[in-house]
Amino acid sequence: MVRVEQHAVAEPLVSIIIATYNWSSVLRLAIQSVLGQTEQSFEILVIGDGCTDDSEAVVRSIGDARIRWHNLPVNSGSQSAPNNAGLQLARGHYVAYLGHDDIWHPAHLRSMVGALESAGADIVSSLLEMIGPKGTNYRVVTGFYEPHNYDPVYGLPPSGLLHRRECAARVGGWPDYRTIVNNPDVEFVSRLHRSGCRIVSTGELTVFKFNSAFRKNSYVEKPSHEQRRCLRSIRWNPFFMPIEARRIVRIHRARLPMHSPDFAPPPGGPTPGWTVTQYRKFRGLE
Repeated sequence: MVRVEQHAVAEPLVSIIIATYNWSSVLRLAIQSVLGQTEQSFEILVIGDGCTDDSEAVVRSIGDARIRWHNLPVNSGSQSAPNNAGLQLARGHYVAYLGHDDIWHPAHLRSMVGALESAGADIVSSLLEMIGPKGTNYRVVTGFYEPHNYDPVYGLPPSGLLHRRECAARVGGWPDYRTIVNNPDVEFVSRLHRSGCRIVSTGELTVFKFNSAFRKNSYVEKPSHEQRRCLRSIRWNPFFMPIEARRIVRIHRARLPMHSPDFAPPPGGPTPGWTVTQYRKFRGLE
């Protein structure tokens, strides 16, 4: 495991924004996956969306000066407000995002920065595996596209996204989900793309996403066993990546049915905030 530096950097290479809300068990694991990065020039901005649990205590107990905690006074209901607060605090040349229930491979930041700098791009995505709960067979890899041929309709999951810090200011930051029809992450990347930002992919699988919107009552039950198992396997199993690749290939080659929640469309046609509201209900937040 990489030895963690305990001092803060005045101008870190990367500012990592982790938006969180009352789920400290997974938050600790997400942070640990950052501290294990081979690229160690970073700051971690953990932004609570009006947290009322022990998340602040968990963050402070880690004892690394590169981690800063900031809690919004009122819960906003989505990642946009915490991400915007993080952007205001960010000091890094680049900004990356990590979902509090997702895990990074140790090579993630180094491969992201390397791909962006070598291409002279503004935004870079990694390959990201979306992993459904046990029994769903849901394993989908996103983040790959042909050079200069990114289609903003599909968006990029934030945990696999890194951009130059100044890019966000071009589009006014992350949009409020209540004012748009698309999901905030899809709309944010789409606006970046339309503003002229150049997007490239690392072509490397370095993010493992345990989508809470696929796990009913996830914010009520607050499990962390999947993330813990993933992080432990990355650290201690030298064959983790080929094993994971075989799991993905097996499902797709056998054409096993993949199950995901089926959310009803809005009754009156496209409705701002509808999708995020349905996700919140499924997660047990409403």
